[in-house]
Amino acid sequence: MGGGRYDGDVARRARSTNQDAFSYQGYTESAASSTTTARGVHERLDIYGPKFREVNNETPIVVAMDVTRSRGNDSRIMYEKLPMFIGQIELNDYVPNPGISFCAIGDATVDQAPLQVGQFEGDNRLDANLEAFWLEEGGGGTGQESYELAAWFYAQTNTVRLNEGRGEKGYFFFVGDEGFYPQVDHLQVRRIIGAQLDGPVPSSEAFRALHDKFDVFLVYPKKAWEDRKADIDAEIKTRVTAAGGQYEGVDIRASLIWNNRNDLDLHVVPPSGERIYYAHKKSACGGWLDVDMNVSGDTVKPVENTRWAQGKAPKGHYTVVVRNYGFHEPDKAPTPFRVEIEVAGEIRHFDGVVSRRGETGGTSDVVVHEFDYDPNAVKKAATQKRDDYAQYDDEIILGQWNKVLAREHILPIEDPASIVDVMLGALAIKKGSADLATYTEHMKQRGCGEERIAQVTGALAGLTPRTAAAEVEGSVPTGPGRKKRTQRL
Repeated sequence: MGGGRYDGDVARRARSTNQDAFSYQGYTESAASSTTTARGVHERLDIYGPKFREVNNETPIVVAMDVTRSRGNDSRIMYEKLPMFIGQIELNDYVPNPGISFCAIGDATVDQAPLQVGQFEGDNRLDANLEAFWLEEGGGGTGQESYELAAWFYAQTNTVRLNEGRGEKGYFFFVGDEGFYPQVDHLQVRRIIGAQLDGPVPSSEAFRALHDKFDVFLVYPKKAWEDRKADIDAEIKTRVTAAGGQYEGVDIRASLIWNNRNDLDLHVVPPSGERIYYAHKKSACGGWLDVDMNVSGDTVKPVENTRWAQGKAPKGHYTVVVRNYGFHEPDKAPTPFRVEIEVAGEIRHFDGVVSRRGETGGTSDVVVHEFDYDPNAVKKAATQKRDDYAQYDDEIILGQWNKVLAREHILPIEDPASIVDVMLGALAIKKGSADLATYTEHMKQRGCGEERIAQVTGALAGLTPRTAAAEVEGSVPTGPGRKKRTQRL
């Protein structure tokens, strides 16, 4: 696809009056019955089949944005600044004749629309593709999103065809602030894309194949720790409260989440020894399993919640257990889970996996945590150890990305409003159409402030123009023990 010319004046007029951008909510209403039916990905962005994405423009560009809870607003920023983005490319001749594919990335373990992929376009159809994004703002609360699934899709010649022979290697921008899953799940590929894989593929191989087609970047909007922690905690809190459970005002609370239709159970054994679980939801000592889900496999975002209201929890020893009552998923694969335990205002997280060998019932029990509680002791302040959120730490996340991207292609920024400025600079410098000093002058000419300029130039400082070797091999780190990919994914 592609061709045509993007008219910035038309785009700006549309933005001044358009109230429909990002109004798509993944459902359609039946006029006859006044009911809603789950619809999922918009037809413009649906890749199941798989449906091909082709570019006839000289310069392929992909902008793949995380649309989960922590990053949903980035798509709106891209939409508002798209006329400027394309206008600056044309005005300064950063790259010739761009064709852009927008991609929305969620979490394939839980979201209904985990991968939304627009056709490569060079005209105002780009607006329509962005407007069709379903900003589901989901995610699984694990510190990972399905970036690797997007990498796999765009790397395949039978799903994404670049204008090879007439154009150059493309440019690929991931925009997100979390890690990726270690493997491309073949069942997700089949369910979401409609392609067949014999088994899971290491994510490193998917990214390595992506480098054959594109120079790949990560634009990483950093967040204050308290904001990041709030996003992490919000997933469990949202599920508990949406299901009618009590999240706040407790002495003790244990909340279990997982991301498939299997029927996991939360068991809590208090000092009295009576087990609180689905068949005994209220204990004599005040404990209550007030949310019990997936008896019939109704949702891929389940939660269970056991709590003692403030002033009700007895002194003594507690044990928290996760059990798989039964499978609803056909593959009967192991199920990852997370348990959040609050004791006297202190919150801790525990990640685990149940049914590693297909066990159900008591043989599947995983003892998550044991602790002692004394209501007469001085209660701790409601603080949280960073260790419990380690997988969300900038150092951990960027360390994972650095295994699949060259360090200079990881572009951290403080202000999400700088996303477009960073991408423009990366295109200009990598293409060799402007050096950093020249691009800085361009930013001044379009009215960027000193703080933004300093932030953007800091992110771009390590970039250098493409070389002949980079065109052939791609700038991907090899690292100890890594081998060049020889098999077709």
